[in-house]
Amino acid sequence: MRFTITDELPHPRDLVFQTHRDKLLELVEYLPNIDKVETTKREEDGAVVRLENHWTAAQTDVPAVVRPLIKAEYLTWVDYAEWDEEHYRCRWRLELNVLPGVIEAHGENVFLDEGDETVVNMTGEFVIHHERIPGVPAFVAKSAAPALEKFIVGLVQPNLRKSNAAVVEYIDDNL
Repeated sequence: MRFTITDELPHPRDLVFQTHRDKLLELVEYLPNIDKVETTKREEDGAVVRLENHWTAAQTDVPAVVRPLIKAEYLTWVDYAEWDEEHYRCRWRLELNVLPGVIEAHGENVFLDEGDETVVNMTGEFVIHHERIPGVPAFVAKSAAPALEKFIVGLVQPNLRKSNAAVVEYIDDNL
């Protein structure tokens, strides 16, 4: 399932782009549904920076009634991002620790200069490979996949918007 998010941030593009890319660990404080982020790899090649970040969601984001059923490793994922400062673009893909190889997630964030503001266009896609779901009959998995994709996108979109809001709050608090 594809999705698009467009947000206007009241700060210049260079600052917004660099804050998103370089201040992620500090932004966690502004993301209540995230417990921690660890950058495990950073490679710089001219205007391109490649990052590998390991995320852990807050247990409190899981409804209390199902918390005992949700293993801690299900609340983690790896984010591979390529930040291109020349084109003000970030291409990303996620590897979720729940159902590895079943859920494909990738996208692109583009940062547009609007003078003193920045327009952030986020596009992405989540695909459930129903044929890879272990222990579920193919016909059941095939019929459930679209609803699961819609559910996941419904969870992800507000979090992406929160990341843009966190950048604004961080900039407002620190500059």
